[in-house]
Order: sequence, then structure tokens, then C-alpha cells
Amino acid sequence: MPLPLRPKLSRVTTLPRRHLGRLALLGLFAAACSRGSGGEDAKAPAFPEYSGADALTFDDVLAPALFGFDPQARDPATDPKLRDRVRRADYVMPARVDSLSRGGGGYELTLSATGPALAGDHAGPIVLFVPIGSPSYAWIDGAGPSFAGSRLIVLCKTFRDSDDQIVHFRGEPDTPSVRKAIERDAALRLLR
Repeated sequence: MPLPLRPKLSRVTTLPRRHLGRLALLGLFAAACSRGSGGEDAKAPAFPEYSGADALTFDDVLAPALFGFDPQARDPATDPKLRDRVRRADYVMPARVDSLSRGGGGYELTLSATGPALAGDHAGPIVLFVPIGSPSYAWIDGAGPSFAGSRLIVLCKTFRDSDDQIVHFRGEPDTPSVRKAIERDAALRLLR
């Protein structure tokens, strides 16, 4: 008569505590390495959505002073919006308008830096879009091709636009008083 089969007993092995600590560290190390290996988590930076509050700060407007008039007679030293723009901008750059072209519902301006960034960092040309609804559209239209060559300080912030990105901006005149206010605000930006 055959003997009844005994169920197999599972063996539980225990590791010494010193090995458990090493295994835990190895697991943490592996998890950290897998995040920085070019997988899905290593995508380009996520940009914020463009909200109504952002539209008040980065309004895609070139200041009227760039066109020879300033109806509000703003003082850059006390302008709270300028302070907020400098604080929130990805970069603040002195620039020159290299070219402008009309089409696609607005003007496309291509600018090049005329000096180092006053805040943040940016390399290469700066391309801005001034939509038809912007007051700056009519001012650029009136200035025509003579607006090319104009110097300004541009404050730019990149936002998410569906699956793409878009730069919203504000353009200010490149004057000593505007530079002084921006440099002061840029120094405060370093403290945050």
C-alpha cells in the first residue's frame, strides 16, 4: 500500500537584519535611478496653464512708451505690475526687433538679445506673437516697418497651450528708469 502524500511545506527563510537594511537601500537606489533614466518622468518641464490672472501680468502688450506716448505716465519704480512681472518671468531680456511680419491673426516679432539677461536665462532668438485684439497690434500697424530696430526690454513667461507651449510677454522701453526698477526687482527675485 502506497504511503499517503504529504503536502509540501513551504520554507520561510529569514535574512539577518544587516542584509535587510542593505536590500532596502538597494531598492531605494534602483527606484531613484529609474526615474532619471529618460523614461516618462524625464519629460520637458511642465508649464502652467495661462489663466486670467496671468493675462493681467503677461498681457502680450508692448508698452505705449515704445511708440512715443505714455497716457498713464507710469513710474517704473512704483509700478506693482512691473515688480510682479519681473518676479514671475522666466526671463527678462534687453532686445532689438529684428523683423516683424503680419499674418495668422496678428504680428509675429522676432527679437534678438542686445545684452545679457536682466533676470532668468534664455538663448537664441525671441519670437513673440501680438494678436489682432491687442492694443499693440494697431500701434505696430501704425509704425509699420520702421518699428524694426526698436529696442525694448521684454519680460517673458512660457505657458502650456494644449500639447504645446506658448510664450506670453510684456514689452517695456529700454530706459535707465525701467532698467533700474527691473534690476532692483531682479535682486529681490534672488531672495525668494
